[in-house]
Amino acid sequence: MLARSRALSTLAALALTVSPACDEMDPESEAIDASPRRGGTNGPPTNTWKIGTSSISAVDTLGAELDGVVLVDVEINNGPGLYDSIDPGTLTVDRGTLQAEINGLIFTGAQFEGSRWTFTLDGSVLQAELTAVEDADAAGLHVPDLSRLDPERLVYTFVWLDGIDPVPTCENDAVGGARTVIFGGFVVDHESGDITARANTLYLGCISGAVGKAALWGYAPDSPSRTSIPLPAFETATRMVRADYCGDGVSHTDIGNEVTMKDRWGINDMSFPGFSTEAVWEAGGAAKCIKQVRETGADVSEPFECPDHEIPVCSSDVALQIHWDDHAYGDFWSNIRQTGARRHAENRSAR
Repeated sequence: MLARSRALSTLAALALTVSPACDEMDPESEAIDASPRRGGTNGPPTNTWKIGTSSISAVDTLGAELDGVVLVDVEINNGPGLYDSIDPGTLTVDRGTLQAEINGLIFTGAQFEGSRWTFTLDGSVLQAELTAVEDADAAGLHVPDLSRLDPERLVYTFVWLDGIDPVPTCENDAVGGARTVIFGGFVVDHESGDITARANTLYLGCISGAVGKAALWGYAPDSPSRTSIPLPAFETATRMVRADYCGDGVSHTDIGNEVTMKDRWGINDMSFPGFSTEAVWEAGGAAKCIKQVRETGADVSEPFECPDHEIPVCSSDVALQIHWDDHAYGDFWSNIRQTGARRHAENRSAR
């Protein structure tokens, strides 16, 4: 761990004076484009087939190896070229807000802006800088009928420092840019899509991946000011993002397909002309019934074949609505346009 660079009195002043609001990115960071983009203010949301888009997603906060990754150090910026390492074992995240201590002083949220993070990945050292900390509202990521990220949730932009020019750690997303949502207390299997509770863990969910995008759509197990959903339901929300009908990690969509949805928690109740039922989803599982395949837009006329079971064809929208209103069927209800085949042809070559 690197030596501390200033006296504790300076750290105390920093802890008391740093505003929780997000500062502007410094000029050297302005080339990193993490700004939200949207074709219009009325949505609808778009999906992805990817679970995550960064080489590092989950870290153990106590320094243990996790999927080949070790978090070696986090250093708070303490002035130009000066950094102070956080106390071992103090890094946590509370409803999306980072927190740690240095000599017992608490640093939180926007005070991490400019911090330097050192990892090893399969033995190779990687270093990243946290260049921006914003709340979702200020970042333009709480927009009715487009993105429902909790307006008080913080989003973070990291860049890798190991090359000549800084490179965002996340792939770019059309709405969320290269931002990430940080969760605590679980890991994600990037093959199966399974989400499992795990103590002393940070999960860095790029908004360009399904875990971060589920939060962008309003679904998170730890929302700071809006409705939270149980972890099994959150797993299902990430499967809905990816059209993982069978719950086995296999996606049936391409990046950029439009989806509208509603749910049992009242987070979304989106209705757009030209959309009809894709699937109904059950919390803790995957698709309960299916009517259209998002990847191609094709209607389903026979049960959908999964490796170990079949998914029945959904009944008519009228019948589904009756069952939904009776709280008798499903927890999420997704709708798509029948334009998937064209987007599939355009995007498949980019995979």
